[in-house]
Amino acid sequence: MKKILRYSVALSAIILVSGCIPEMDLNNPEQLSVDIYYKTEEQLEAAVIPAYQALIGPNQGGYARAMYFNLLAPGDDFDKTFKWSNMYQDTYNTPANEALLKNSWMDLFNGVFAANLAIEKIENFDGEIEESKKNRLLGEAYFLRALNYMHLVQLFGETIPYWDHPLSETSEYYPGNAEKGQIYALMVSDFSRAAELLPVRSELYADAANKGRATRGAAQAYLAKTYLYRPILERGQAAEFSKAEAELKKVIESGEYQLKDNFRENSMWGTDHENNAESVFEVQMFNGPDWLGGDKSDSWRWQEIGVPDGTGGAWWNLAPNERTFQEFEEGDPRKYMTLWCPGGAYYTELNGNVADWDYMYQHLSSDRHLYGTRKECPDYQIADTDDEINTRLMRYSDVLLMYAECLSEAGNDNKAITDPTGPKYYIQQVRDRANKVVPTEQSHLWYSSSPGTIPNVDDLLASGKIINGVPMDCIKNIIVHERYVELCGEYVRYFDLLRWGMADSKWLDSLKALGWSEKAMYYPFPEEELSNNPNLKGNDMN
Repeated sequence: MKKILRYSVALSAIILVSGCIPEMDLNNPEQLSVDIYYKTEEQLEAAVIPAYQALIGPNQGGYARAMYFNLLAPGDDFDKTFKWSNMYQDTYNTPANEALLKNSWMDLFNGVFAANLAIEKIENFDGEIEESKKNRLLGEAYFLRALNYMHLVQLFGETIPYWDHPLSETSEYYPGNAEKGQIYALMVSDFSRAAELLPVRSELYADAANKGRATRGAAQAYLAKTYLYRPILERGQAAEFSKAEAELKKVIESGEYQLKDNFRENSMWGTDHENNAESVFEVQMFNGPDWLGGDKSDSWRWQEIGVPDGTGGAWWNLAPNERTFQEFEEGDPRKYMTLWCPGGAYYTELNGNVADWDYMYQHLSSDRHLYGTRKECPDYQIADTDDEINTRLMRYSDVLLMYAECLSEAGNDNKAITDPTGPKYYIQQVRDRANKVVPTEQSHLWYSSSPGTIPNVDDLLASGKIINGVPMDCIKNIIVHERYVELCGEYVRYFDLLRWGMADSKWLDSLKALGWSEKAMYYPFPEEELSNNPNLKGNDMN
């Protein structure tokens, strides 16, 4: 898939631009257009690539840069550093002219437009193509439309514009707000259709060129996530746990996924680690020459939110805070695989200097109460400001923990830890993996030769332990804790708190302590969008 992205950058630009400009007499006989393209199987296959590319963000509004700020900054787990005085958490009053938000709006809607165009062209294609391939491409397009829309609703709420087909008239460029529940219904429909059309992982990935494309398991997992996220995707509505449970069970029983023994392998780059057996869906990054779009398809994460300021030339604009450091139990190796922190991994600078935490701490300019993000960052400085470590958006451990949550909500908390019809069974799988010895880790790290020591679920329940003010005395609290540490830095914490908080407001207390209110549940619509579209009204933050 990375290879596909390399050679599709120019084509992506053609497809996006030609699919998004108003109707004007601007025909260039030497330029491709949607009217003369999509005539061959190869062109049809290329049609879905711009919708994938949108998640990276040609305008750097995707996971190349803006998304990790937009998704992490509002939570209680990461804080802005001194370098960014106007970032969101100051007052939870992000200005509508914030560039990172505008760029995300642009890129994600480009993804929607590209998916709409692909759906139309694939459905209406009358050339020679195997039915299975046509179904697979159509499934990818439906999946990507839903995924781009899911991101948009998470950021801006469900009253954003609604487009479910390519734009053909000038008036369609200036829609009003979507109706309540309209986009949620589209996401459910699109992920459901994708699950019907897409092949399973093992079938699709048998051809290495297809690694990274959406699979049936990814569509089922995201359909389940849509049901669980309903309180924030369709505000005021309850999560649909039973529907989510059914979809997650399909993923688990498919046998297509498994936890990797090495937790850190899920944040390393290279063909041996990316798109591995635990990966359900990840954004494919590519860092190559500019003429191949390298600086439009890569990640700035290590530079922006990775190594602490003063070490290895990092900028460090957003950082894990003390709450996050304290959330990890004693003896949990995931702390040191996730964070740059005391007792953790070493970082090697370009000059060969090996920096431990004491060195990092001594060279900090400020914010000595914060830590670094090791997850999805290299252990050594690279000459470039960006890299091509894939962003893992959905892992099998997330599937297991979502399934445990569904089983808990159905009243199965008292079932034995060995009973696969109860939540403990799936939580324990994730905790067991965390305790495994990782001989490939840096040799000074104790867990490279000794196992982790976090207790099993039953012992944790009986321990009387309190973590960040939350007692580990019930399954729900343990699931909340386990999602925090297992998925730290993977863009779920803030939205977990929101969806739980809509049913029980206590989960919003840590956000309220930072100045959050329900008015600030979403970011404001970009100011420029409202200025250009007189039919569109902003949300409560505008």
